[in-house]
Amino acid sequence: MSNRNMSSGLIATTSKHTVQYYELVYIGVNGGYYITNAPFDIDYEGNKYLMAGALLSVDNIVEDIGFEIQKLSIGVSGLAYLNDDSLPFMQEILGVDYIDKDVTISRAYYTNDVYQGGLEVYKGFIDSAAVTDGIGNGGAVSITTSSHWSNFARVTGRYTNLSSQQSYFPSDMGFEFSKEIQKSIEWKL
Repeated sequence: MSNRNMSSGLIATTSKHTVQYYELVYIGVNGGYYITNAPFDIDYEGNKYLMAGALLSVDNIVEDIGFEIQKLSIGVSGLAYLNDDSLPFMQEILGVDYIDKDVTISRAYYTNDVYQGGLEVYKGFIDSAAVTDGIGNGGAVSITTSSHWSNFARVTGRYTNLSSQQSYFPSDMGFEFSKEIQKSIEWKL
């Protein structure tokens, strides 16, 4: 990890052999969910990240010098009631438009349970959300995201329809039925 926007104290903390940190995840759905894997609530940049045990997992965050579309999965307890919601998280998120909503992951660093500083380590958008089942999952929601670089490689002025595709590749019929696929998909719980 680079030393971007890190104080000298935070650089010293992250240089130690044993580093204690917690993930702080913001999910921009229903006014925003702020959750952490810390064993206590964390106030960070004016927001309270809840330790409700809702944050189950976060994929490893990989940094490289290429502008690649990084995918990342976040596991959230589907049975948790967050933000005083009347329904469990799995019903709240699957019942709204979550595609392309913001996701931000920050880290809060501690030494002997004393806050040393924090920084943003990932910013992206929700691609999909699905309820996973199985032993130990108990109805977890797996949220797949793409990094904020996902639109960087998009070619301007190109559309996913037959006429746009044939203007570049006249014999390609790959988007012949794309209009049928674009119909809305209805989720049922």
